[in-house]
Amino acid sequence: MAMNAHKDNKLKAKAKMLTEKTYDCATNREELEQLLSEATNVIELNNGCCTLIVGDSGSGKTTLLKKFKTHFNEQYANAAPIESSEQACYIRSPSNMSPLDLYRAILKGFGEPGLIEGTEVQLRNRIAKQMQTKRYRVLLFDEFQQVVEKVGIKSVRQIADYLKELVDEFNVYLVFAGTSKVQNLLSINEQFASRNSLTIKKSLLSVSTIDNYRIYVSYLLTLNNSLNFTQIDFTDPTINLPLFAATKGDLRQLTQTLSKAILYAANRHRDEMLKSDLVSTYTPTLIKGRLQANPYTQKFIILKKKLGVNYEV
Repeated sequence: MAMNAHKDNKLKAKAKMLTEKTYDCATNREELEQLLSEATNVIELNNGCCTLIVGDSGSGKTTLLKKFKTHFNEQYANAAPIESSEQACYIRSPSNMSPLDLYRAILKGFGEPGLIEGTEVQLRNRIAKQMQTKRYRVLLFDEFQQVVEKVGIKSVRQIADYLKELVDEFNVYLVFAGTSKVQNLLSINEQFASRNSLTIKKSLLSVSTIDNYRIYVSYLLTLNNSLNFTQIDFTDPTINLPLFAATKGDLRQLTQTLSKAILYAANRHRDEMLKSDLVSTYTPTLIKGRLQANPYTQKFIILKKKLGVNYEV
């Protein structure tokens, strides 16, 4: 019984680690190196700038941001004397966006407790003070398209002006992640746009071409090589294409799908995930009033046609 419990816990731990390992796959590692290089330039040259990370939901933006924060803090915040350490801060953009909401979100990211109140001037002063005392040099804004989508041009311009001031006054590195609408931030303020040193464009995984298919398969192989959660052959199209149909190239959905199947296997006291676990844990989605057919049990030739795979796999 104790051996089974140990085996179950080990497999469950792998399910939890899937998101952590995502950055090693696809293009995430190269993008992480780009962000770290830009941050190093900001620190060494003492010259602020900004970066955009643009992509659809599920393309790995949040994972990249959080992994960047971890690596930056390991390199700068934890490796230097406390009085000279530099820090990165993750900030979740609020759904109801206004300049005051943004300032509150920044202060919340800084760790300010309780209900954050105050006038615009007071909130800005508190942000400035915390940036100086805690030595924040990297601010990571997630879901930042909400700034552009939910307020008028005047408010967006006001926010862009303020962010430009942050870059210039504190020589910070600002990273904005969100949908393509984040790019509108640059068109609002030309001076702010001139401070944009890098734009990273992320996309969902795809099987539209043989090259895209190979990248997708490579992602699955890298993920499994890191965690060794199954002996399934991910190069087998009768495995990887149904999995793609179930997740549509969305990294978040893919992680959740694999995690769910791994937990299912662990709860049955097995030490690896099987294809049958993917079949058993598949949840059909409703499309135009009809439940989607289970891709794992669908005829392969029909599945290939549905996915538009007209090349040999």
